[in-house]
Amino acid sequence: MVMAGVFIFSLAGSILLPTLIPAGTQGSQIIGGKVAAPHSWPFIASIQMEGQHVCGGFLVWPKWVMTAAHCFIPRRNPVVRVVLGAHRLEEPEESQQVFSIVESIPHPRYNPNSADNDIRLLRLNRSATLNEYVKRIRLPSPRVDLKPGTVCYVMGWGDTSSYGDRPTALMETPTTIIKRSLCRTLWRGRVSANMLCGASANATLQGVCAGDSGGPLIFKKKVYGIVSFSGKRCGDRRYPDTYTKISNYISWVQRTVRRRHRKGRPKP
Repeated sequence: MVMAGVFIFSLAGSILLPTLIPAGTQGSQIIGGKVAAPHSWPFIASIQMEGQHVCGGFLVWPKWVMTAAHCFIPRRNPVVRVVLGAHRLEEPEESQQVFSIVESIPHPRYNPNSADNDIRLLRLNRSATLNEYVKRIRLPSPRVDLKPGTVCYVMGWGDTSSYGDRPTALMETPTTIIKRSLCRTLWRGRVSANMLCGASANATLQGVCAGDSGGPLIFKKKVYGIVSFSGKRCGDRRYPDTYTKISNYISWVQRTVRRRHRKGRPKP
């Protein structure tokens, strides 16, 4: 298993990287994809530490970004920032908006050993300015599932090969949802009902790996999943890419945001 982070340990023949403090690691990668049309995914976020991209995320409300819980993101840390409206991270772009993080809220039942409940909310220091470069993405209805065979899209700034090649711009690739029962068998029981699985529809290596972590799984202008983990060999159909199933967490997300909104109101 590959996830964005630093501390590495073996687990059932897999590699788990559960935090984001950079130590030469690269994060999840788009494998077998192509460069996205500039700003065609205006909700995508780059989460950066000391100026280096470490995880993906996506804007769900003007002040809130969703990502993976395993992307350990300390709040109120000046070296951590969220960048919206980007296409090429290495070049200054007038479209970019940069934020600090006021709160970093993982799901209370996140399990780093099983990667279950791998979802995190980030509250930004101010609201994003919504325009043609920065938009929010809609969440799915509660408990809705994607049928096997559904073709979705994932995108990110992770490596483009298992050899550390970095993209010059945002990459995208399609992925096809597979049966959860098959995915659970291939991952030897490590897939829960809180997860979705996707794989290439053909024999080519295609999908995500370790800097795309926290990024979105998109179908028909809604986000259904969060990039969680993949096999050691990126895009390998024998170990499907696995995503947090967002529809199972709608109540928690709404409750968390509402609670913070009430706290932020001035007293009468």
